[in-house]
Amino acid sequence: MNPWMFSIPLISALIGWLFNILAGRYLLYNYLPKKKDQLSATLGSKIESVLPFSKLEEQIGNPELVEKAMPMIETHIDEFLSVKLPQEIPMLAMFVGNKTTDKIKEVFINQLRALFPKVMTTILSNLKEKINISKTIQAEIDKTDITVILKENLSGTMQRFGYTGLLLGFIIGAVNLLLFYAIQ
Repeated sequence: MNPWMFSIPLISALIGWLFNILAGRYLLYNYLPKKKDQLSATLGSKIESVLPFSKLEEQIGNPELVEKAMPMIETHIDEFLSVKLPQEIPMLAMFVGNKTTDKIKEVFINQLRALFPKVMTTILSNLKEKINISKTIQAEIDKTDITVILKENLSGTMQRFGYTGLLLGFIIGAVNLLLFYAIQ
């Protein structure tokens, strides 16, 4: 058997290492930057689907939430009816007594209980539309240089990828050498 045949595993290892390094660099510098828009759109929609907007909308309509807010709202209505209203409209204060202010307060509270979930749901949906998390994430990813980020985060992985090619190439070369030896 020719002594040069023993170099087959080494040549195969070198070819495997070189192939993996070139494939990794192609992926890192050419393929992924070209797919940046598609990746950012997919990532944005995935993150948006994970965010709990639907749960927030459900919770805002929960009567317990409204009841927890009522003491603070009642305090503000009391202050408005007993302090602010007489200051702003003194003539009205002369005609409005405690019974009337209590009735006005009761009407305000009932209206707020009915109105509060609707207003908060509208605010949340407007906020959801205004923020548009998917487009925000997509815009932020478009601003960044994905190649630099990938290079920083995948440098060790790329090195292991090259060593894996080296090892696999050596194994394939050794198997080829054994096959050549077995054939002869």
